[in-house]
Formats: sequence, structure tokens, C-alpha cells
Amino acid sequence: MLCIFFERRLNKFNDAVLEGNEPSAAMMRKLGCVQEGLRRQVVYTDGRYHDLILFGLTKEEFMAQAQRKEK
Repeated sequence: MLCIFFERRLNKFNDAVLEGNEPSAAMMRKLGCVQEGLRRQVVYTDGRYHDLILFGLTKEEFMAQAQRKEK
């Protein structure tokens, strides 16, 4: 995440996880990402439509988490 916020100078990290992919959703939460929404039936695979779970993390949230970990 340091690369995203300091080398690339982005203010926010966004990602999407296919509904039902709990290992990927758990990884996003472990990184500190917040679930921000759901895009319904946007991915068609295996003969049906699937939802995407949207995650995000701002630089401000990342910095607050880093400070808590230092204590």
C-alpha cells in the first residue's frame, strides 16, 4: 500500500471482488479496505450473472491504521 499512496501518489485504492469469493474479500478487509457497495449482476461467467463487491481505502484511512499499529 505504501507504493500506492506514496510512490504513485494516489489518494484512494479501489478494488472489486466477485461475490462468493470470501478469501479475496477477507484479504481486502485485512488490508484495511472498507466495503463500499455492490454492483449487481455485472459479471457473466459460468452461465450466470454475478455481483461485484466494491472495496476502497483512502490514504487518510491507511495512515490512521499505520499509526495505530505503531502503538
